Amino acid sequence: MAEENLSDAQQNKASGGTTRPVKVDDTQPIPVKVKKPKRWRTVLLGILLVLLLGVAGGGLGYQRGIQDRLAKESQQLLTEAALQFQYGIQQMANANYNLARIHLEYVLKIYPEFPGITEKYTEVMIKLAEAAIPTAQPLATPTLTNLNAEGLFNQATQEVQTLQWAAAMNTLEALRNEDTTYRTLDVDGLYFIAMRYRAVDMIIKEGDLEEGLYLLSLVNRYAPLDHDAVNYSNWARLYLTGASYWDVDWEQVVNYFSQLAAAFPYMHDGTGWTANDRLMKGSEYYADQLATTGDHCNAVDFYQTAINFNPTEELQDKYNRSYLKCHPPTAKPEPTETPEIVIPTTEPTVETPVPSDTPEVGT
Repeated sequence: MAEENLSDAQQNKASGGTTRPVKVDDTQPIPVKVKKPKRWRTVLLGILLVLLLGVAGGGLGYQRGIQDRLAKESQQLLTEAALQFQYGIQQMANANYNLARIHLEYVLKIYPEFPGITEKYTEVMIKLAEAAIPTAQPLATPTLTNLNAEGLFNQATQEVQTLQWAAAMNTLEALRNEDTTYRTLDVDGLYFIAMRYRAVDMIIKEGDLEEGLYLLSLVNRYAPLDHDAVNYSNWARLYLTGASYWDVDWEQVVNYFSQLAAAFPYMHDGTGWTANDRLMKGSEYYADQLATTGDHCNAVDFYQTAINFNPTEELQDKYNRSYLKCHPPTAKPEPTETPEIVIPTTEPTVETPVPSDTPEVGT
């Protein structure tokens, strides 16, 4: 049948006619293509997850490795600084101050925050300055410029030894104006010492906080500040910041000066007001502000702070008023009189014999 249909189609094509569709028996099954699951996608996703986990683990391990390496390097620097510091101390004990300076300068370079390094370096520089003072006149007659520079250097050295920091700075500046090439390293060392201690004196003795901070910033260009100088610098900034809020924000005034009073209670500025003074008045004014707004419970605490510094009658009155408004007395109930309870006592009755007028028989 199929062959006959095929031959008819071929004949029609050959004769130029239209091709008739080939009939297919409806009873024959139609083949269906079944798509196979694409396992390559699952495999690729698994490989991608493995790679991501590997990269993440590697990143964490790399970061941990960096931290360990930095900690190890810091420990190595500290060990080396401690070793060089001990070498410097030994050379100082043997009066080899030039060698001591080399060791201590190395410590300043690799570990500037090493404890005691600035103090020992300062001591070495003073010793070197003392040793530089000539004990006898040189054979050759120096020129006028060198003679003036040498005299100024000797004068500055003596001023440093006698703790005349401001005078030493002026002398060293005159020396530099006289001869900029004269013993530059020694002059810089003396100037560093004089300026550092002059700055500290201005902060803790004279109350010139702004100028003291400025000098410390210049000192920091020569070498890192020592521990004490850093503390003085931080305390001076605390004072200036707290004072900037005066009459503006009493809460901030109390905040800053409470920190400073705990660390350096007698630091003062040009007005002569110490940190304790400003904390006392700031606490009183802040308590007044709180009491005005009705916050008497918090006002009591700040009045108490002010009283701790200056227990005046006025402050005590303010404290009492706020305390009563924060803790008003409760009304006590009036006492009621309790009637007295009388407990009757029963006494035994004694019968008294009644005398009889009838005489007894036999009398």
